[in-house]
Amino acid sequence: MKKYALLLLFFCGILSFSQEKTQTDRMIEEIQQVKQNQTDMKLVWWIPTEYWEVALQENGSITQKQLDYLKELLNDYTIVAAGDYDLDSKSGAINFTVNDSSKKVIFYGLQGQKVTPLKESEIDDKVLIIVNQTLKPLFAQMLGKMGSGVNFFIYNNVENGKRIIDPTQPGSFKIDLNGEIFQWKLPLVSLMDEKTCPVDQQKMSGNWNFCPFHGNKL
Repeated sequence: MKKYALLLLFFCGILSFSQEKTQTDRMIEEIQQVKQNQTDMKLVWWIPTEYWEVALQENGSITQKQLDYLKELLNDYTIVAAGDYDLDSKSGAINFTVNDSSKKVIFYGLQGQKVTPLKESEIDDKVLIIVNQTLKPLFAQMLGKMGSGVNFFIYNNVENGKRIIDPTQPGSFKIDLNGEIFQWKLPLVSLMDEKTCPVDQQKMSGNWNFCPFHGNKL
């Protein structure tokens, strides 16, 4: 029953393949959420600007000037991808049906308020090109029918010249996909500096205050 979740992880992993987890891998684990049972599967992928920054820097496919331009372009938006599927394994093979998620996503902001997705006329043309001519075809190419069933939602992410949702700052927001709640708590651990245990010099998660093995303060 985990076949499709594994396919999605494979798709994301091609951006940065390594025997050890990279920062991109750790970030994907935080920003991508999949919920699955015997009869259905739902996925929501929040794609902050920092994801592109980390992934593209790791594979060395972008210059700093290009990266700065991309960040300036995308920081004004919150981009979310969502897919909703019915699963059927009665025949012995896993089959799925794509449910239209275009009107089944409710975004709740940092204050718990409902946020309406932007109309295409309110979105920079270059951002629409990234989503419609790059992300959508890539999902469809890598995941076939499942990828074609992913819908993208773009929300405003700037107020008074500042980002509303910043993955490096404290806060939380959630998304309701057809009755299933997906929540993100910030800051993202993958964007925090790792800590070092003073006893054995092992790297520890940036959000840990104490070493879980020795009990000493980090």
